[in-house]
Amino acid sequence: MDSSIVTDSLQNAWARTRALLLERIDVGRWLKLGFIAMLGAAGGGGGGGGAVQMPGGPSGDGDEWGGAEEFGTEALQALWQAGAWLSENIESLLVLAVGLAIIWVVLFVAFMFVKAVFRFIFVDGVAAPVEPRLWASWDRHTGHGLSLVLWYLLVGLVPLILLAAVMVPLALSGALVASGERLPAALGVSGIVGLAALVIVVALGLALVRSLTEDFLVPAMYVRRCGVWEGWRHVGGAWRGQLLNVVLYYILKVVCAIGAGLIAGFVGLASLLILVLPAATLVGIVAGVMWAGIDGGTAVMSLGGPALLAIILGGAVYGYLLNCLLLPINVFFQAYSLSFIGRLDPALRTI
Repeated sequence: MDSSIVTDSLQNAWARTRALLLERIDVGRWLKLGFIAMLGAAGGGGGGGGAVQMPGGPSGDGDEWGGAEEFGTEALQALWQAGAWLSENIESLLVLAVGLAIIWVVLFVAFMFVKAVFRFIFVDGVAAPVEPRLWASWDRHTGHGLSLVLWYLLVGLVPLILLAAVMVPLALSGALVASGERLPAALGVSGIVGLAALVIVVALGLALVRSLTEDFLVPAMYVRRCGVWEGWRHVGGAWRGQLLNVVLYYILKVVCAIGAGLIAGFVGLASLLILVLPAATLVGIVAGVMWAGIDGGTAVMSLGGPALLAIILGGAVYGYLLNCLLLPINVFFQAYSLSFIGRLDPALRTI
């Protein structure tokens, strides 16, 4: 094992970060890469000794109990009416539920696609010898983004299939218990332990696959202008005989991530000062409404929409500015993976 491959990659990543962002501060580049990184870079009471009479409780004359019975009857009637309404409109409700589910899936996949394309655009911003044009880079990497989305969807199906396979015997056991059969306690405990172990293994497996995808597959796809399967073929060729270096790469990455996490935490706390102005503005608006004596419903109807829009836009702006502040960290880790895979295989070198 030649450990200099990893240490040289660290040095090269820092040199690339310094040259790209720190040697000559270019505000326009920071703002542009910050936007790309935001989308594409890899939170009683006590009682005395006397009798306490609760409001609405029984006082001993029986009238309150009659009121409670009447209230219970009305509640049951309301529940029955609600159930009848649901049964009468079940088809419409199912159509609405399916429609909302389809809309959610479409929006989710569209968001995944945008993030996947911007993942390659961010690599372009770090690796390209000249600053890439956003729209040109988008056109160039739409195919890569689609291939990456399909890969993540395929990977996401695997744990669902495994969990479904485990839930079948558990469901059968539950059916036996419901029918009056007695199951050995050891069998029930082993089923629960097995399910918990499977969840942990699946979670760790997904984290590992995601890390390998981000650190190796994406750079290989970017350099070779290829899809997922050919990208993995190039990654496998680069790994041949380099397993210990790959392990050392991740060890040093964890060490760097700890330091980066401390820096990011400090920056995040300091950036909360940005929220002082919108918070003070909101307090001022509420105080103005109270001082003017405006009815609460009227205030909500007239100011609720603009306030909600301001909160959403303010959160987006805050996230964008925070990504700009943390941009050197994102660039460093991207440059680290690009430099390392390029040293494993010269055919995959970019920086």
